[in-house]
Amino acid sequence: MWDDRTGSVWTHLDGLALGGPLEGTQLAIRPLQTTTWEAWVGEHPDTTVIDIDTGYPYRRNTRIGAAGIGRTFLDSLDGIDERLPVNEFVIGVLAGDQATAFPLNAASEDAPMQATVGGVPVVVLEDLSGVPALAYHRALTDGRVLDFERRDRDGEGGGGVFDTQTGSRWTASGLAVEGALEGVQLTF
Repeated sequence: MWDDRTGSVWTHLDGLALGGPLEGTQLAIRPLQTTTWEAWVGEHPDTTVIDIDTGYPYRRNTRIGAAGIGRTFLDSLDGIDERLPVNEFVIGVLAGDQATAFPLNAASEDAPMQATVGGVPVVVLEDLSGVPALAYHRALTDGRVLDFERRDRDGEGGGGVFDTQTGSRWTASGLAVEGALEGVQLTF
C-alpha cells in the first residue's frame, strides 16, 4: 500500500516503509480487538456507531480474505508456510525480535492462549462469547506474572477468564473487573 501524502510504499504485515521519502520508517503497532458486536456492547454498553447511511459509499464486507492467492502475489513469495490453513485467522504477537501467531480456532476449552514471546509472558484474552480478542502482557508492574484459566458461567454471570493467582476476572480489554486486582489494566 502507499500513502497519498508522501508516496511512500508500506508493507501490510508490519507497517515498514519499503520505498519513498519515508523508507525505513516503522509505523507504530496499534491494538485491534477481535470480537462480536454482541460481546462488544456487553462490555461497552454506551458504545455508539456511525450510521452507514452517511452518503459515503461504504460496502459491506461479508468475508475477509479470499479462497486463493493471485498469481502476481504468489510469484513474489519465496514459499508458502502450510502449517495453517489458507486464511486462518490469528492474533499476532510481536515482542522483541520474535513473532508468534495464535490461531483463533486453537483456543482451548480449559485455558486462554498464553505463552512467552520474545521473553515477554503474554495471554490472549477473549470476549464474552469466547472469541479470542487481543494479547496482553501477563506481567504486572510489581513483577508478578499471572496465569489464566477459563471458568464456566454459573448462571449469575460468574464465568469468563480469571487469573489463578488472585481469582480476579478479566475482560477482553485486559481490565480486571472483579476480585483482588479489580481496576488493574494489563498492558497491550
